[in-house]
Amino acid sequence: MKKVLIINSNTETLPYPVAPLGVSLIASSLEEKYEVKVFDAALNTDKELVQLIRNFLPDFVGVGIRNIDNVTMRRCKWYLPGIKQWITDPVKRNFKGPLILGGSAFSIAPKQMLDYFDADYGIVGEAEYLMPVLLSGIENGRDIFPEKIITKKQHFFPNPTHRNPKLKIPPANIDHFIDYNQYNLRGSYPVQTKRGCAFHCIYCSYPQIEGTRFRLRNIVDIVDEIEEVNQRIPKVTFEFVDSIFNAPCKHAENICKEIIKRGLNVQLRTMGVNPGTVTDELIGLMKEAGFKQIDCTPDSAAEKMLRVYRKNFGKEHLMTCARIIRKYNMPTMWFFMLGGPGETEETILETFDFIDEHISKEDMVHITEGIRIIPNTALYDIALHQGVISKKDSVIEPMFYVNPELGKEKLTKILEREITKRNNVLNSIDTAPSPALMQAAIQYRMENNVQEPMFRTLLRIQNSLKV
Repeated sequence: MKKVLIINSNTETLPYPVAPLGVSLIASSLEEKYEVKVFDAALNTDKELVQLIRNFLPDFVGVGIRNIDNVTMRRCKWYLPGIKQWITDPVKRNFKGPLILGGSAFSIAPKQMLDYFDADYGIVGEAEYLMPVLLSGIENGRDIFPEKIITKKQHFFPNPTHRNPKLKIPPANIDHFIDYNQYNLRGSYPVQTKRGCAFHCIYCSYPQIEGTRFRLRNIVDIVDEIEEVNQRIPKVTFEFVDSIFNAPCKHAENICKEIIKRGLNVQLRTMGVNPGTVTDELIGLMKEAGFKQIDCTPDSAAEKMLRVYRKNFGKEHLMTCARIIRKYNMPTMWFFMLGGPGETEETILETFDFIDEHISKEDMVHITEGIRIIPNTALYDIALHQGVISKKDSVIEPMFYVNPELGKEKLTKILEREITKRNNVLNSIDTAPSPALMQAAIQYRMENNVQEPMFRTLLRIQNSLKV
């Protein structure tokens, strides 16, 4: 039986470590035909990677690349040089077989990344389906592959398209492949309920990574996975990691109803709650099912900017969404991106007025200063047209957009002024709590048996220190 080593290259642990869902799905898809090991670079060193290669002697090595950078303009971390220095270069020095790249970040700019890392093969899109095809083809001496597998000679491929609206994925079984205890202390267990995105936000990479329509996973399969993992891992928190959890809304409601029907005692949270598809019934069901925290992502609260970003909702619907969230006291982290095309001081202040009037002071607001420019998006075309970037700029190096008429310096000054006035609003450059604050929050939670989300405890401790 041939051996496959799959490497999680994501070493970012702030604000909390993210369990490697993608590489675990690949490992699960290969287990029947190959001996598979997963190396987690977030928890292990490059020296341990080299030792594993020498001991395991893999026939194939795959590297999952989750993020290009931290999408933070003023304190940007560009991850690719570190991945090259500490992962792919050591692999190539100690392994002479084929090096395969994949992952969400790779799928954004596959040709450029294949060249940057000098890899042999790359998989665009869903590698748990394509990795077995690629390995079989290599073993059989093929040099032409399906269009989403690229090589140094074969670069042409279309954007991901998926004819089957139903999504069938293998169980990730993340805790079978890595030491999950380290993630369970601060993070969560990721679960996907769908892939793809049918919306048209001008900056977003999800449609080119996962496709332009929603592909829904079977409700029973989703809740079966949650129930099985909940039995294996004590005190686990599940996080739904879809691009948007609540679209289609009925799918999200049915997941909650199935959890409630089974009487599962689970801790749930989710990213990507879209204000345009929030309903009273949905948030009520989420609360009953066990959701302890949600992330709501309007990106702006200015009517003009919602139109510019091509959002599926307007300001009135956003205010309704905020009222429903406060009605159910659903702990929420709110996310806004300021500086987009046409942004002015007036539209920025309109967003801050919304924060003051509609968001609970117990909830945290996360402000992103400027917008990461992703290739093959409408924002990329706007940035090119306005001269913010040029075609000579490397798409795998961090590039950020701020409306040229506003300017980066003025944007920074406005945000520094407005954020300072509000205890629950943070710039994305300041989202990592200090070790002292984190320790104080942990001690407070233990002494008072607190079950609220950590961000609410951190806000409480932080505000008490200011008094």
